Amino acid sequence: MAFVLAAIGMIYCVGMVVLLLFRRTRKFAFWTGLLAALITLPLLVVAGVQLDDDARKAGFRDADDKFNAQKAGISDAELWNERRVEFLSKWSAEERQKEADARRAEAEAGRSSNAACKADFNCWTNKFQRTATNLCAQQIEHLAKNNFEWTDSFSSPKFPRARISGPGTLITYVGDKIKMQNGFGAWTIVTYECDFDTEKGVVLAVRANQGQLQE
Repeated sequence: MAFVLAAIGMIYCVGMVVLLLFRRTRKFAFWTGLLAALITLPLLVVAGVQLDDDARKAGFRDADDKFNAQKAGISDAELWNERRVEFLSKWSAEERQKEADARRAEAEAGRSSNAACKADFNCWTNKFQRTATNLCAQQIEHLAKNNFEWTDSFSSPKFPRARISGPGTLITYVGDKIKMQNGFGAWTIVTYECDFDTEKGVVLAVRANQGQLQE
């Protein structure tokens, strides 16, 4: 009985949630839905206790144990007690195998996607752009003997160009969005390069020379 009342209460609560979408019924739906929820929650607890009691009377440990027996196609509690470990072990092994298969499929998809990206210049250089920009910028700043000032913007990034070397393990990012001050206080635009290791995710070297990039 408690299970039936709990089910009715849940359906009523869902209906009140729908009525909350309408301004005219929102106040009514809120208060009556809240009251229904307060009544339904204890009924759900009672229903769960009743299901466990019924299962124990039938010879099972609890409602979940009875459900597992039904899943195995066994209705007799004594037979289930004899074969419980067998089925639970089997299901556990099947679940672990499914998880392993899913991880393997995900890894294969990742390798395939990574290979496809590696074959595309823009995809591969863009993949490491953000990390390389953060790491390279710090190293380039260390090249300044005096003050420096970045001149990049949203539409004009620090590294607008790139070169890929070898099998894609080395990307050289290039830009000219920084000004450095010399010993006389004059500001000079500088072109810089940063060699980024895509496998280790580290900066290998940075270089800088006076002047802007050539178009």
